[in-house]
Amino acid sequence: MTHPWQHTIQQITQHDYGVKPHTLPMVHHHDGRVARVNQPPDGVTPRAAAVLILVIPNQHDIDIVLTRRGGNLRQHGGEISFPGGKVDRDETAVMAALREAEEELSIPATAVHVVGTLHTIYVPRSNHMVTPVVAWCDTQPDFVPNPAEVAEVFMTSISTVLPVDALCIEERQFGDEQLLVPYFLIHDYRVWGATALMLCDFVARIRAYHAYTLTYDQRTQ
Repeated sequence: MTHPWQHTIQQITQHDYGVKPHTLPMVHHHDGRVARVNQPPDGVTPRAAAVLILVIPNQHDIDIVLTRRGGNLRQHGGEISFPGGKVDRDETAVMAALREAEEELSIPATAVHVVGTLHTIYVPRSNHMVTPVVAWCDTQPDFVPNPAEVAEVFMTSISTVLPVDALCIEERQFGDEQLLVPYFLIHDYRVWGATALMLCDFVARIRAYHAYTLTYDQRTQ
């Protein structure tokens, strides 16, 4: 029997339902100017990277897998992220996301079903253009975190991040500027940056898809 969420996840990875990169909530100034853009500076070529957004059904809902990166990692240490990393020369984004998930959490590629991708997200600090690869897993795999890369693995229900008011804003100091930073509060962790943008893309598509199907149903009644 197909889980009721499976069709929705399939649809939102094949169509953005009007959710575009420029509509995602970026870090911005108090006067509304965007402080972070989703493209590299002119003349800069970003490195390709990929992450795996792993979706696992429970009885009536779905869970999303997140990790807390090891504190000793050279880039983004201690941050909440999806399993992932750079795309090697002979790989596609999908291949890289699956490989990284296996290296970080011991999730075999054969245990998941890739359904599609979301918008790419540029990470200025590491100069990576990241492709979020969405995959479905019928049952929760046995996570075995790689201690060299992962400090913790946990899941969050879609109901935690789907409401519009689940996205919070806080003021942070960057150099000599005070900027407004969007984030999700998940398991007492602030999930911000590229991971938050990917979650925003994911949940915005779900809301847009639900609105689309509701409108379609009303038209056909």
